[in-house]
Amino acid sequence: MTSPRWLTALHKTLSEHDRINVIQVATVDAEGAPRVRTQGYCGTVIPKSHPSLPLLLAATDYRTPKVTELTKNQRSEICWWIPPTNEQFRISAVTYIIAAPQYGFVTSVGPGMQAIIGESAFDWEKKRREVFESLPAPIKASYLRPAPGSAIEAEGEANKTSVETAPKLEEGLNNFALVVFEPVKVDYVEFGINPHRRTVFTRNEDNEWTERNVVP
Repeated sequence: MTSPRWLTALHKTLSEHDRINVIQVATVDAEGAPRVRTQGYCGTVIPKSHPSLPLLLAATDYRTPKVTELTKNQRSEICWWIPPTNEQFRISAVTYIIAAPQYGFVTSVGPGMQAIIGESAFDWEKKRREVFESLPAPIKASYLRPAPGSAIEAEGEANKTSVETAPKLEEGLNNFALVVFEPVKVDYVEFGINPHRRTVFTRNEDNEWTERNVVP
């Protein structure tokens, strides 16, 4: 098995351009209504034994509504528009929340997550801490704020970004979670070439990716 061509294209673009790690993530709430928000891409995890099953990472506050939404319905979709190259990736995925150990671990997993769990050298808690430590100090401190979307009771409590909060960053880490996307379908459009090109990649039951060219 090899890495899917869409992932090779994505990583190539990411390596050649800065500040293109912003993605839009769509979920469905308990009432069946669509919900979409902006998140930051935090990297890719690729099982050594199954490079065709990559996992894409983003970060979130464990107290946000999307955590509940994705716990009840693991289906999500990423829309990733990349201005420098005029490329668009729409990535349909099965999604997992990797939170602090006290919140438990995911119970329903797909082939990609199974593959990475099966690798003895990989530790999701270590990865969660690693991503958290890579964040700028003000972003780390933001996880000490009250729950996102809650009412502001006191001036300044929603803007905890000063170094005074540094000793309490472990508390912030407890609110920090990874959002892990296991792609099952990718709609890749190249608007930066003429004629435009659109390719739909679908993961089959053998965990290989099929490609189909469609009208842009």
